[in-house]
Amino acid sequence: MEKLVCKACQAVVDSQLEFCSSCGEWLGLRLGEVSGSKASQEQPKEKRTRIPQLKCSNCKALNPPSVKYCNDCGQLLIKPLSSYGATSLPTRKEVPGIRAVFFLAVVIPLIAAASYYYNQNIAEEVIEEVQIVQQSTTTSTSTTVKSNLQIQFPFSCSSSSTYGEGWTCESLYDREPTSWQDKGLECQDATLEFVFAKEIYIEFLTFENLDDTKSFTRNFKARDILITSDESEFSVEKELENQNSSTQWIDLNTTTSKIIIQILSAYPGEELNGAPAFTECAIQEITFYGRG
Repeated sequence: MEKLVCKACQAVVDSQLEFCSSCGEWLGLRLGEVSGSKASQEQPKEKRTRIPQLKCSNCKALNPPSVKYCNDCGQLLIKPLSSYGATSLPTRKEVPGIRAVFFLAVVIPLIAAASYYYNQNIAEEVIEEVQIVQQSTTTSTSTTVKSNLQIQFPFSCSSSSTYGEGWTCESLYDREPTSWQDKGLECQDATLEFVFAKEIYIEFLTFENLDDTKSFTRNFKARDILITSDESEFSVEKELENQNSSTQWIDLNTTTSKIIIQILSAYPGEELNGAPAFTECAIQEITFYGRG
């Protein structure tokens, strides 16, 4: 049987083989050399391409890819080349740009749409939360302002005169059915001064005449009053009604630590069922409302 010398590895192989059983080189007439053959001597020398070989799973021998059975042990070679550790065979070339085009045409628009939808939902949720916070803040602020408006009790008081121990100016803010009365002066030059522990904002005060109808009728009542404070530019003048059926409100809206009330004129006392009128000027309650 004729033998061939492999040009790649110089191994002597069977001339019937198409590939070198040692290195896997193709043994065509242009690549192989028959001992003493003239054709082989005339064959031009060319650079050969090495062909991957199949490794036998039984004896580990290398076999050319063209054989079905191992040349050494006859084992069936049915596994793909990569299973025997051979170099991967050339694969088809992928068309350049196909994946990029697909990514640009399909994936990016999907991502953009998802991002827009997500951002829209987030924006709406943020707006709702801001509105809730604003409503909550407004409600909280309103509640705080309302709750802070409360009765402000004077720290001390004084009056131009008093009828006696049970009718002092402290009776004007004790929240009891007591009253202040002057010393029978018919409200003339009557002055009441209220001092607070610190400077506070006073929004308004309420004024109440005697609740008892008989006493209200027979006593003198304040009519025109002038309200000032320790602020030189502040003053409020008010004409009070000659009635005891409701509380009378007087807006002040000032920040101060002292309120002074001067009685400028008065409603006179009247006889009642043959009983003479009193000469005392009487006020039952003065209440200050503000924020400390």
